[in-house]
Amino acid sequence: MDPELAAEAGGRLEGMGLDVRAVHGDGARGHEAGEPYDRIIATCSVRTVPPAWIAQTRPGGVVLVPWDSPWFCYGLLRLTVDGYGGASGFFSPHSAFMLLRGQRTDLLIYRDVVRDSHVPKESTTRLSPWAVAGEDWAAQFAIGLQLPHVWRAWHENPDVEGVDSRLWLADTDAISWAAVDLDERIGDHFTVWEHGPRRLWEAVEAAYGWWCEAGRPGPERFGMTIAPDGAHVPWLDTPDSPVPVLL
Repeated sequence: MDPELAAEAGGRLEGMGLDVRAVHGDGARGHEAGEPYDRIIATCSVRTVPPAWIAQTRPGGVVLVPWDSPWFCYGLLRLTVDGYGGASGFFSPHSAFMLLRGQRTDLLIYRDVVRDSHVPKESTTRLSPWAVAGEDWAAQFAIGLQLPHVWRAWHENPDVEGVDSRLWLADTDAISWAAVDLDERIGDHFTVWEHGPRRLWEAVEAAYGWWCEAGRPGPERFGMTIAPDGAHVPWLDTPDSPVPVLL
């Protein structure tokens, strides 16, 4: 936080009669001077929980963080710290905040991924791109847990005959990409274009298929365990039912 903003925030809170101390610095590092804490509440989304937040929370304490994946920014994770360097807990639906600054990526499809020299492979799919990246937030949340290194972007009116919109996919290291067309001429088939060593659309189909077979669970049935070494393991219903992480 900017020092002036921290001072202003502290002044306003004190003006409300609250006994607080506002500090500024890199929030991902926490604040060692005040630890251990009973609660840490983040007002930014994360893709991985910073280790300091767990280390600075007492055993049995709670870390509450809005969740983000490159696929979909959605969900609230409530972790209980175990006292051995790890934490575990369930997600809740809703909640969307800007991503923690140190975890942001600045990737653009045309600048960083797709090149004029690329010759994509063409195929078709029966899975609508709207099913995996439309208004079904539960589906998108589940796909994001399974594909933590895949991001997507819609291209409306891509200036292609008959194509109303195009869903672009890319991995976060900008090596592989895919595009799926919503084409009014084809109906229940959708054209897929893919380039690179990873078959991203195949992974999306597998992730969506797993979610459907699991009964289309909402975010509240999912949880996350963070091991002392920092490994993040998502699960469904119980920690002994890990979610498949495909890419």
